[in-house]
Amino acid sequence: MLFTNIAFAQIGNGGWFNLTHTQKLSPKFDLLTDFQFRSANNFDYLGTRLLRGALGYNLNKQHSVALGYANVTDWEMMDEEKISTLENRFFQQYIYKNVVERLRLNFRVRFEQRFRGPEDEFSQRLRLQLGAVVPLIADEKFSKGMYALLQSEVMFNVQNKEKINNSFFDQHRPLVALGYRFNKHIDTEVGYLRMQQRKKTGDIERDLVQFRILTNF
Repeated sequence: MLFTNIAFAQIGNGGWFNLTHTQKLSPKFDLLTDFQFRSANNFDYLGTRLLRGALGYNLNKQHSVALGYANVTDWEMMDEEKISTLENRFFQQYIYKNVVERLRLNFRVRFEQRFRGPEDEFSQRLRLQLGAVVPLIADEKFSKGMYALLQSEVMFNVQNKEKINNSFFDQHRPLVALGYRFNKHIDTEVGYLRMQQRKKTGDIERDLVQFRILTNF
């Protein structure tokens, strides 16, 4: 797991809904899509909408790479008016998967080019994610059953940090979730995510409930 030694001030809670789909195009190529809807503090209103897609290439059963694009809209209340900020985001990623006995391990490196706001302010961010799926009550091949997910992701501003928060550190997202695999094509998860984020105005922390549906065809 990846951790940071930064003190945060807790300011609220909220919820995230994710729909993640992988469509196999061939033994080597996959189409990856991700739709996310995130509430503002205390579920007051829709705070973020994220639409993401990528073309993935499987080097082998353990290693894969992808090129993608994400469209992100953030909303904030300012002087009782809801203000939106658009971000166009391009990214490259590498994923390593492995199975150790019944433990499913996943490590992802993602490099993002971000164009934010009406002036398309440019910055680049590095994201490192480590996760482990632990079958709890499942069949031997883990084609169906209940599981636990432990995951941690850290994000770093590697270029033009002054456009974001004047800091190399951007976010830390530890997650603990409980999931159920209906079959080899559909998983559902509900979990607790603590989002720790550094902004220009200070450090914040939010306690979040995350619900995710994962499909694979």
